[in-house]
Amino acid sequence: MDSVEIKIDDKPVKAKEGTKILQAALDAEIYIPNLCYIPESELPFGGCRLCYVEIEGRGLVTSCTQPVTEGMVVKTQTPAVKRLRQTAYKLLIAYHDLDCPSCWKRKKCELLRLSAKVKVKAKTPEDFRRLPTEFLPLDETNPFIIYDPNRCILCGKCVWVCTKRNGETFIDFAYRGSNTRLNISSNIPLMEEKCEDCGECVAICPTAALGLKAELAVVEKVSEST
Repeated sequence: MDSVEIKIDDKPVKAKEGTKILQAALDAEIYIPNLCYIPESELPFGGCRLCYVEIEGRGLVTSCTQPVTEGMVVKTQTPAVKRLRQTAYKLLIAYHDLDCPSCWKRKKCELLRLSAKVKVKAKTPEDFRRLPTEFLPLDETNPFIIYDPNRCILCGKCVWVCTKRNGETFIDFAYRGSNTRLNISSNIPLMEEKCEDCGECVAICPTAALGLKAELAVVEKVSEST
């Protein structure tokens, strides 16, 4: 496959033809915020909208979905790009349960880590206040895994990894709009019947939406003893 040469923030970058801008940037050690991107995925989900960049002469695009072309000039830090990333981040946390201090994944949470990357800070508690939507019950139907829809940002990573491992997905999106959540195609509780309990969906989850019951039990025991 032929390679092309582009510029990202004035830095010459060579990449294989067809490579997405985001991957070309990361390979060149140029960081672009991202949350739902999976390098191995042939069809990027493009759901988090954090990876916006500006292409000279073409405008704003999500870098995970846009392939490189010869002579392309990419800017990753323009005022318009920064505004869009901040808006996208605020939309992600608008439906997220923001009990970060008590969250078991606070030290490994990619969503929390990205707040500094996109420069979104809470000046007052109201700035990060969750929208007044209904809190949904935990799905504990699986013997090994817990799903917390209140912490799910619908990035699609678990859907992808489940499909890759099993050839079909036992996890998928259900409902629409603000009611969207994870479920399996038959619309019964998450992973109640067919899940093989491989744990890959938990490993790839960027937040605390999916967790292993055994690990959570240990965390809870430690918390109670301190």
